[in-house]
Amino acid sequence: MKSLVRKRARIAAVAAGLASIGVLTPIVVSHAAVGHTKSYAYGSHKRQALDAYWNDPKPGSSQPGIVILHGGYWQTGKKIDWKANAEWFAGQGFAVFSVDYRFNTDAPWPAPRDDAMAAVAWIKSHASSFRLDPGRIAVIGSQSGGQLAAHLGTSGSGGARVRGVVGLSPIASPRLAYDSAQTSASTTSQRKARDQTVLLANCSPTYSEPVCAARYQDMAAATGASADDAPMLLVHSAGDMFPALHSEQLRTALTAAGDGDVTVRTVTGSASGGPLLTTGERDQVLAWIRARTASRAAVSATTPRPGDTTGKRPPALVPSRRTTDDGTAAAPRISARTTASRIEQTGLAYGTDARQKIDAYYHPSAARRPAILMIHGGYWYEGDKSSWAGQARWFSDHGYAVFAAGYRLNTQAAWPAQRTDVIAAVNWIKVRAATYAVDPKRVVLLGSSAGGHLVTNVGTYGTGTGTVKAVAAVSPVASPYKAYYDGEAAGAKNNRHKLRDTAVLLTRCTPEKADTACWNRWVDAVSFNHASAGDTPMYLVHSAGDFVPPQHSVKLCQRLAAVKVSCTARTITGSAHGMDVLASGTVRDDLLKWIQDHD
Repeated sequence: MKSLVRKRARIAAVAAGLASIGVLTPIVVSHAAVGHTKSYAYGSHKRQALDAYWNDPKPGSSQPGIVILHGGYWQTGKKIDWKANAEWFAGQGFAVFSVDYRFNTDAPWPAPRDDAMAAVAWIKSHASSFRLDPGRIAVIGSQSGGQLAAHLGTSGSGGARVRGVVGLSPIASPRLAYDSAQTSASTTSQRKARDQTVLLANCSPTYSEPVCAARYQDMAAATGASADDAPMLLVHSAGDMFPALHSEQLRTALTAAGDGDVTVRTVTGSASGGPLLTTGERDQVLAWIRARTASRAAVSATTPRPGDTTGKRPPALVPSRRTTDDGTAAAPRISARTTASRIEQTGLAYGTDARQKIDAYYHPSAARRPAILMIHGGYWYEGDKSSWAGQARWFSDHGYAVFAAGYRLNTQAAWPAQRTDVIAAVNWIKVRAATYAVDPKRVVLLGSSAGGHLVTNVGTYGTGTGTVKAVAAVSPVASPYKAYYDGEAAGAKNNRHKLRDTAVLLTRCTPEKADTACWNRWVDAVSFNHASAGDTPMYLVHSAGDFVPPQHSVKLCQRLAAVKVSCTARTITGSAHGMDVLASGTVRDDLLKWIQDHD
């Protein structure tokens, strides 16, 4: 027993010695050091929850508060990760609240900011339960949580919402994070942050589309800078994966707006986010917060009303004109007209979503004939079925009942929703085979670019011939995974950057084997990964200079040939992409002949 006492005394002496020379040692805080620990919901979503840690102050008094926002690229992380630090700050006389918020895969911007604001509003409205002074609250945020913390201090009257903001490696400018990690030369963490800003914005900023540009601007904490914003302490390490430039840009904006209490500090090492508190910063952060939450006349607890609390993703973006596969959006109403005996019907619903519509082009016929279902391109992100109208009329005049279908975009639903939609459209045609004089066993898929990806995936999914008779595609993105890494290659143009970004939107994650669910989505999205006997014959065409290179189709054909399925991968001269390939030489005529031979 005496030896155990002596051992404990030696440990205490070593700890005291380390503290005296300024080395921060891990502090283990027992649950007994915190009088109260409870979890609460501040909204209806499962992630709109917080953990509270507090002790009771002297009777008749109240205490300041700290709100903690975890990091995790807006896609991972959880409030419990900050338990040890939350308990430590609670032991220093604060009511501490560690907050979860909706991920970018739950709802895009501004949902995470709305949640941070809603959490602070909830805490203030329940201040008496925690013996909290609602006018003396500071916020600590790490990395992506640092961005949200900065927004608490700059959105609206930030100084009236919180007394101070501590940002640990804050990603204060998501656009800076995006622009600084365009190639594989960037670190894995930087490239992941880049991808997650795309998911947060629910768009690709490549061509500065007005809607997307506005979202990225709104995501920058500096956008709301004003003279009445909260004081800030922004900390990075010298080797931080999120450099101090993020905070320097924010400080410049705040200083220009008249907020004079902004400090950017760079410490040694390469720690980032929460681990910065293990490098000697915690005591300094505590002192900084104490100074700014000292008792004085209560600050107004008024906060802006949170915006998006639905948890739903916003409507799809307005189609861009940047891709050759785009078309003008079809009218939502059903219409029909007859031209030279051809009947055209638009806006026929095969599902409940506004994008789940089909246009039909056909001539009256007494005999059953094969059908062609056309799937538009547009990076899975834009475009419309009506872009196929001219080609649909041409193929219908050559003996086919032709249909062009829309599908849910990647800004609306993640993979495999798009494949599910194409299969549903095929089944819709088969069920109505008698109406359109179609032989339900002779349905051919024709897709362009991202639509080419969808038709080749349907043609290899399960037993492809159980769904359709044959598949043809121009510029098919047979491997979104290859498109992702092509978009990171040195010298890649904007079209490849955009395809990379929209592949991330499709799968809702960065391809990493360690993330099993994410990795499985990427594997599933690659058409040749499904190649097996019983798949459909395919005819695939690219131009030599296509930004979706012929290797996509070459690899797919190799996999199909290995299981004895007929596949032709053709490369033509030039640099045409998507539907423009059909206008090159005899491509369309050759394609028609192939379909006639395989329908």
